[in-house]
Amino acid sequence: MLHNLKHTNISDFLPPPPAAKKAAVVSHVEAKKNSTTKVVRAEDTIVEQMKELEQRLISKKAKAFEKQGQIFVNGPLPADFGQLFAQSVAQATGANTHNLRITKTAKSDDGVVEVTFVATPPVVHAVEEQAGDFDSPLANGRLHNFLVTKDEKGEKDVKKEKKTKRKKQAEDVNEEEEAPQEKPKRVVEATPVEAKGLDIDTAMPYGDLEPFGREDTAQELTEDSIQESNGMVDQLERAEVAEEKRAVFRSLTRLRGAAITSFDGVARSQTGNIDEYNKIHQWRTTHPLHHLADEESDISKWAFPDNADF
Repeated sequence: MLHNLKHTNISDFLPPPPAAKKAAVVSHVEAKKNSTTKVVRAEDTIVEQMKELEQRLISKKAKAFEKQGQIFVNGPLPADFGQLFAQSVAQATGANTHNLRITKTAKSDDGVVEVTFVATPPVVHAVEEQAGDFDSPLANGRLHNFLVTKDEKGEKDVKKEKKTKRKKQAEDVNEEEEAPQEKPKRVVEATPVEAKGLDIDTAMPYGDLEPFGREDTAQELTEDSIQESNGMVDQLERAEVAEEKRAVFRSLTRLRGAAITSFDGVARSQTGNIDEYNKIHQWRTTHPLHHLADEESDISKWAFPDNADF
């Protein structure tokens, strides 16, 4: 044993020096830090991929609800017409400029340019409708020179002038009615009445107003009446169908309940008949069994008596 101790290094039994411990701890901390960094990078990559996927889904959904429309404008078009078009449409309809874009422009020989654009269906409908009406917000906006021709401008100015004239006449009449005036004393001669009826003074202050009972108003009222009547008939039809479905459903439900009750009674009666038949008719009564034990029941011949001496 002493010989073995001589050849044994005492440093093997001593704890490692502090420097070695510190280096081991530092390496462990660095390894842990590297692993944490890798995990954070992996999480950042996953988050970026999820954001990219979300953007793809949003763009795909936006394209699914897009619709193509066409309008005709006066040429030539400036370089920034796409931006001008998007801003004007957004101002007139309240749409988002990011959902508006021009896909194609085609110029004809007469200088008119066909503009093909993409937007949501309500915006496309509003743009196409307002482009044909020079009193619309779109035509009176920044696209006025592109949507309204010179003839339409002249017609619009004439209508505006008439409207201003009527307004002025109405204001003059109101001022005359409000101003206190002394009534002159004069003798008014009676106006003779014609045979066909009373005379009508056509020189009235509102003579420049549009006559009542215009054809377009009558057409509009007629179409509204037809549409509302059709809606009323359709609503009555839907109400009748709903009531028929309810009544049939109720009848079938009650019939099902009665059928189930009858079926339950029949089933119970049938099972009761089976039990009653089995109680009255027993198979062993009508078909006796021959047991081997009965045939060998004479135990006095083949069994040992109780007092037998073994």
